[in-house]
Amino acid sequence: MSATRRFGIRGWQRLEDFYPPRVKPAEMLGHYAAVADVVETPNTFNGIPKPERLAEWAEQAPDDFRFDVIAFGGLTLHQRRPGDTGPIGRRSWKEVSVIPPDVLFDDFAQALAPLAEAGKLGCVVLQFPSWFGAGDEARDYLGHVSGLLPELPLAAEFRHPSWDVPSQHDATLECLIDLEMALVVADFPPDRPEAGPPTVAVTTDRLSVVRLHGRDSDSWPRTEANPVESMAHTYSDAELAPWVARVRELSEEAAEVHVLVGTTPYAEALDAADRLKTAIAEAEEAEARWGYVP
Repeated sequence: MSATRRFGIRGWQRLEDFYPPRVKPAEMLGHYAAVADVVETPNTFNGIPKPERLAEWAEQAPDDFRFDVIAFGGLTLHQRRPGDTGPIGRRSWKEVSVIPPDVLFDDFAQALAPLAEAGKLGCVVLQFPSWFGAGDEARDYLGHVSGLLPELPLAAEFRHPSWDVPSQHDATLECLIDLEMALVVADFPPDRPEAGPPTVAVTTDRLSVVRLHGRDSDSWPRTEANPVESMAHTYSDAELAPWVARVRELSEEAAEVHVLVGTTPYAEALDAADRLKTAIAEAEEAEARWGYVP
C-alpha cells in the first residue's frame, strides 16, 4: 500500500522564531501549513471548544491539511472524583475517574463538525490516563466511546502498561480492530512503566498514528498534572532511526500515517519531524535503487 504520510507537531502557536515579524494569530496556521500537513490540538483536551473556533481553523488551513484533535480529557477519564487527589495505587479506574455523561460526547462531536465537514479532521486522539488499565470493563468503555462518536475517526493511546502484557496484548488489538479504532504507536521516555518496545500494529486500514513524546524520564511525571504538556527534548538522529522502519511498516497496511512530535522547543520538534520524514524518504530511495536499506 502507498500510504499518505503526514508529519507535524503538537500545536502551532508557539513556534520560536518561526513566524515573520508582526504576523497576526489568524495567519500563523497558514505559515505552519506551508511546512507541515498535520497538527495536534492540545487545547481541546482542556475543554470542548465552540464550533465557531474550529470553523476558523478549517478556513485558515489549506485543503490538504489535517487536524488531529486530542479529545476533551473528561471523555478519556482524566477527571478524578471530587476530593480524590491521593495516589492511585491499585485502585481501578472506575474508582478514580468520573464517568462522563453521554451529552458531553454529543457536545464534543458537534464542536468538531466544522473540521469534519471541511474534510480536515485527521482523527480524534483518545489519550487515556496512566490509571486506565486493561480488562473487560476497560474494553467495554472503549466500545462505549466508539458508539457515542460513531462518525469520527478515533485513535487510542494507552499509558498503563497492562494493555500490552502477554495476557492482554491480543485482546487489546482485537478490540481495536472490532471498533475500527487506530492504535497510537507511541514513544515514551525510557525507564518509565509506559516504555518498552512499542507494538507496531495497524488496527484500522484507514489510519495509523505515531506520537513521539520525548525521552526525558525525569520530567515525565508532570504529565499526570498536565497530560498534554510537551516535555523538553530534542530527538537525535539515532533516537529517530528506529522509527524509520516502524513508520514504513505501518505504511504497508494503513491508508494514512500521521507522525506527531510532541516535544519542546517546538521549532526543534518541527525539525525532528522533518528529519524523520527525510530519513524515511532516503531509506525508500535506497531500497528502490539497491533492493535493501544500507
